[in-house]
Amino acid sequence: MLKRFTIENFSSFKEENSLDFTAGRTESKQEHCFDFKKVKILKSAVIYGANASGKSNLFKAIDYGKEIVLNNLDNVDTYKKYFRLDNDSLNKATKFEFEIEINNKFFSYGFSSILHKKEITEEWLYEIGKISPELIFERNNNIIEPGKLLKNKDIKHRFTIYTEDMKNQSNKLFLSEIANKELEIKEVKIINEIYNWFEEKLIIIYPDTQYEELGTLRNNSSLTKTFKKYLSEFDTGVVDISSIEEDFENSLKNIPDSLKKQIIKDITKNDVIGTLRTPDSQFLTIYKDDKDEIKVEKLGLIHNKNIKEIFELKDESDGTRRLFDLIPLISKFSKDYTIIIDDFDRSLHPKLTKKFFELFYKLNNNIESKTQLIVTTHESTLLDQELVRRDEVWFVEKDKTGASNIFSLNQFKVRYDSKIEKAYLLGRYGAIPIFKTFDEISMDN
Repeated sequence: MLKRFTIENFSSFKEENSLDFTAGRTESKQEHCFDFKKVKILKSAVIYGANASGKSNLFKAIDYGKEIVLNNLDNVDTYKKYFRLDNDSLNKATKFEFEIEINNKFFSYGFSSILHKKEITEEWLYEIGKISPELIFERNNNIIEPGKLLKNKDIKHRFTIYTEDMKNQSNKLFLSEIANKELEIKEVKIINEIYNWFEEKLIIIYPDTQYEELGTLRNNSSLTKTFKKYLSEFDTGVVDISSIEEDFENSLKNIPDSLKKQIIKDITKNDVIGTLRTPDSQFLTIYKDDKDEIKVEKLGLIHNKNIKEIFELKDESDGTRRLFDLIPLISKFSKDYTIIIDDFDRSLHPKLTKKFFELFYKLNNNIESKTQLIVTTHESTLLDQELVRRDEVWFVEKDKTGASNIFSLNQFKVRYDSKIEKAYLLGRYGAIPIFKTFDEISMDN
């Protein structure tokens, strides 16, 4: 899970800013915290701000840091990713730091880079939460300083070679290089686990992110059951899920011929079921039948079991289509993921938005669950102290220089019975749009 994320000199963030999930002193809703005895970590965060305040940029920063870890600087777009409203920012380092929990221990992993040069200037990994942080490794430009763990006599020689190799790899992270070697030695287990957290446990959903596995509903009864259950609970009118069989050529008539040929090649060669989402929001399952012929099935939705009429996903409302991207996340609420959703309330009714959060807290209430839900939203009905704690509410606001800054509701003196939704809309906490007067606008051409 994520304990704290820190960013500096990226997009609209100029100075160092942190999103901190360490629980405050409030005693309300203790069930919203993961208790690690010495520290409590919040299960969720709801982030508000005016349009163009930098809310989405905060999540893009998390995603960008993840992308660098998984793909290294030479494979990511670094063009003008720094804070562009200051002449000195071009040659200043951009910093990403993730404090994360793995197996009940806390680690600080981060790196700094001059992005336009594609150069890593600093990188560090510490175990934190002890009397003093324990160094695992630290990097200054291309010089790696291993900590005690990596100086073990059994692996010291091997890591001397690895650190020497990094002297010629300024665009690559040491953590990624070691993790990609897939070493089966206990001393690097934590490095592999941190890399796997980025790869498998950190999920980032944007407004246009689409769930790509709906085609697997054909052979996944558990996933089908989940969709049927929650489409009903969320009152979409959908009572069952079916399929519509179509001709291969007709279904893919708007797909480039080169892609169709590749699909046929892959299906024929590998004998697998393929899934494809078309530009008009249809999900196709492409497979070979018992006669070795290529067939296509389209996701179908039933609204009345007494009437044999099957609807396509493109026939549904934007809200229902949005739920097809969000419902698969529900199965992860009781596990160990950090789920980040930008523009969470897009196309969703306020009551449904609130219901989704209530469902998260309900399913996230067992001793083994460590999943976090972090969202940006404009939906003010979530600003309810019956639903969230004060320290779970955050704001993003731009200052006069155009730089974004993050701050918590917890820094304000807010009573436990205060109506924070009304106070926010009245501008007490900032992070709302400020409109210019329309008095001087003329209707004349």
